[in-house]
Amino acid sequence: MKRRIFALMLCCSLLVPSEAVFAAETEAEPTVAVEYQNDDVHVLTENLTRGSSKPSSNASVHDLSVNNYNYQLTDFGYQVFTDKWLVSKSGEMSVSLYDFETTKEYGTATKNQITFKLCDSSGVLVSSTKTVSGGSASVKWINIDPDKKYYVCFQVPTNGNRYSGNGSISQ
Repeated sequence: MKRRIFALMLCCSLLVPSEAVFAAETEAEPTVAVEYQNDDVHVLTENLTRGSSKPSSNASVHDLSVNNYNYQLTDFGYQVFTDKWLVSKSGEMSVSLYDFETTKEYGTATKNQITFKLCDSSGVLVSSTKTVSGGSASVKWINIDPDKKYYVCFQVPTNGNRYSGNGSISQ
């Protein structure tokens, strides 16, 4: 009788799904970076697809004459890019950065410096300006071609520090 109960329990336990995994059965699962986007703020970071490289040829275009391109820079240590092409019908483009801060400090020689680079759709550097002052920075480019698409690169010194900030791009 005990054998029958044991055999019945064994059969039932095989039917119940188990989450136990033996070491030989495991495979390294790839790390998945989750992108998130608020309708009003473009989150740009080196660790996600969005912002880690210049916009692709089929990326959408953001018309600055309609509204500002608001962005958030998160945990970056070298450079991030706008995730959309930018156009300015007025021939001017302004980049403003607020709450710029060092989130992790490993080197202090070039702390709180940032360079804004404006590049056209062929990747040609149109202008580069470095302006930093107490957690905020800004630059204004004039005489840009209103018929061309552009992107902005945000670049900091490669000293190991990590940075973040918020801002907007307008015409």
